[in-house]
Amino acid sequence: MAPLDRALPGAIALLVVACGSGTSSSSPSTSLDAGTPAISSSSPLCTRSGRCVAISAKATETEISGAFAQVKDGDTLALAAGTYEFKNQLALGTANNVTVVGAGEGKTILDFHGQKVGGDDGLFAQSVKGLTYQDFTVQDTPGNASKVLAVTGLTYRSIEVKWTSPSSKSHGAYGLYPVQSTNVLIEKCAISGASDSGIYIGQSQQIVVRNNEAFKNVAGIEIENSFFADVYGNNAHDNTAGILVFDLPGLMQEGGHNIRIYMNTIRSNNTENFAAMGDIVGLVPGGTGFFVMANHDVEVFQNTIVSNKDSGSGIISYALAQMPFTDAHYYEWPSKVYLHDNTYMSNGTMPDYASQIGLVLGTGIPAYPGGNVPDVLWDGIVDPTLPAGPNPMQLCIKEPQASAVCDMHFDQLDTNAPDEAKIIVCDATPFDCTLPSLPPVSFPGLTP
Repeated sequence: MAPLDRALPGAIALLVVACGSGTSSSSPSTSLDAGTPAISSSSPLCTRSGRCVAISAKATETEISGAFAQVKDGDTLALAAGTYEFKNQLALGTANNVTVVGAGEGKTILDFHGQKVGGDDGLFAQSVKGLTYQDFTVQDTPGNASKVLAVTGLTYRSIEVKWTSPSSKSHGAYGLYPVQSTNVLIEKCAISGASDSGIYIGQSQQIVVRNNEAFKNVAGIEIENSFFADVYGNNAHDNTAGILVFDLPGLMQEGGHNIRIYMNTIRSNNTENFAAMGDIVGLVPGGTGFFVMANHDVEVFQNTIVSNKDSGSGIISYALAQMPFTDAHYYEWPSKVYLHDNTYMSNGTMPDYASQIGLVLGTGIPAYPGGNVPDVLWDGIVDPTLPAGPNPMQLCIKEPQASAVCDMHFDQLDTNAPDEAKIIVCDATPFDCTLPSLPPVSFPGLTP
């Protein structure tokens, strides 16, 4: 690959301009490297102060990869409207405070359907500060659409991710995929077709996921092994499962806590599970609205949870996955979970008998009020080291609109027993309590 400073003079495709309100007058620096003359041009995408690399639709993959790799602190990479096809991963260099911006969703399209090499990700960035992706589409990545690792100050805004092939076997696992990152904002994005999760945030801290649409994924939104997250204003519909909050063993960061899920629409998540074989999300029944697993200090409120055929809301332990682990530090039970003031309607009408969990839920139908899976379920599995009591895990449920609140007593489960349904107790009384409201998430640069 030719160095960018050599490729630039012969390539009108890459234009370096100063970014002061779209003009070249406000920045003294106009070259990619010392001694390289600037090629002046105006670009409506160059609205930030600092240097901007304007990339036209005629740019080659080599030129674009070079621009990404040689990015410098404070740069804007501005991709004009057009479709850009890649055979390799597009990896960002190690500069800080970088913005990658396009002309809009569906206008600037990064197409990875021909990707052959470069790892499991389409876009990739690692160990930088102040990264923003905004206003473009990523489509048809063989692996994950956009992964960032160990980034502080990350924003995804108005990003579309999709897979266009009707064969789900060609779909990547994750759409937007921040891991081990801090101060994460994902807003106004639209993700569809992921074979694991549309929006997935793992082992991260200080997170806001708001006003996004996640649909036709296995899981719409997942918050995994993370601390301090606000998830609100999202529309999770037509996935296998809408929104999931969980903790898994064997990871660098465990003990997920301080998660608020509120004012989301979680509707009609009845898509058949198409996760890859062996993926833990493959255990989730089609028709799942929301569940929290093995987290503590979780507040779920003012959501609309409707028309999810398997179940509305669940509080479960990792034991339900029936997957052994050797991590001595992992705590597999949920605690201090507070569900209140959510709206429920038409959930649990058709359990997913093709899944093991859905099959178990179906066995309890004789015990359910109204003959449908109740809106709120607890698996009934308790930390055996805690003192016995009516509510040892401190689960508080104030759900007057729920069809029922049931303790499934999976700790006593025997699917071969003819009276299996008799162990299920549908009574909200043990959970008639409140917990302190969790504080909102805040971090530098976050605006309402």
